[in-house]
Amino acid sequence: MRHITVLIIFLLMVLTPSYGFAENIIPTATAIKTVPTTLDFAKSYKTTSENLLYLLLSAINEYNYSIEEIQFKTGSVLFKAYSKEFIAYISSQDGYNSFIKIIPADNKYNFSPSLLQKLHNYIEINNNINFQKVL
Repeated sequence: MRHITVLIIFLLMVLTPSYGFAENIIPTATAIKTVPTTLDFAKSYKTTSENLLYLLLSAINEYNYSIEEIQFKTGSVLFKAYSKEFIAYISSQDGYNSFIKIIPADNKYNFSPSLLQKLHNYIEINNNINFQKVL
């Protein structure tokens, strides 16, 4: 008889909703996804679009990411980092200002934002380099 009473009390505790108790639960680190903000994807630089393209290519090379495809006419670069493909678009705003946007090729934004931060930091540090054509 005691086992039946304990079983009934247990079923009542499990089946009845608990009001107000779930509000104080703090999410764990596994529940929080690392999704970069929109500010990390697009950034404007004070340089020509050609220089920005060369800076991006050197940043990709610096961090040992593999370049899959380069299209100089459209200003886009397809590269692979951490077994995930990314597309970088470069456009000119005016004669001396350019814009870069880096997005994942598969539209799945579950990657570390440090990848974008490293590329942007490299471009910012080396932005004062003037590239020269070698004959």
